Amino acid sequence: MENWTLTWTKLTAISETAVKAIGDNLAGVYRLSYLADDGSYYIFYVGQSEDIKKRLLEHLSTNEKNVCIKNYFATKKCFFRYAKVTKDYIRNSSERQMYKQYEPTCNELEPEGRDDVRVNLT
Repeated sequence: MENWTLTWTKLTAISETAVKAIGDNLAGVYRLSYLADDGSYYIFYVGQSEDIKKRLLEHLSTNEKNVCIKNYFATKKCFFRYAKVTKDYIRNSSERQMYKQYEPTCNELEPEGRDDVRVNLT
């Protein structure tokens, strides 16, 4: 069993300006969350990309195909955080582990990834 420690960014309100501040071609995993009325943050989507900035900008665009994500962005105060992960199989395993742990409502499919890789998610 492999164990990996990720270094997560702070939780940041999602906006085009905040996303554009991310470095170019930064590979990693990310999660989208919203601030609920009870003051807690709930994760509604997890993902991974070879270019986090590009992928998050796609989520923010009018071309976003995931209606669930669009609805959260339109009705809730939403946030993101990410961790740099250069290795492809670690990104895949991290995304899968996040999916299993957080059960995000907007992910349509269970991600592929190895179960023999453990990643800290905090």
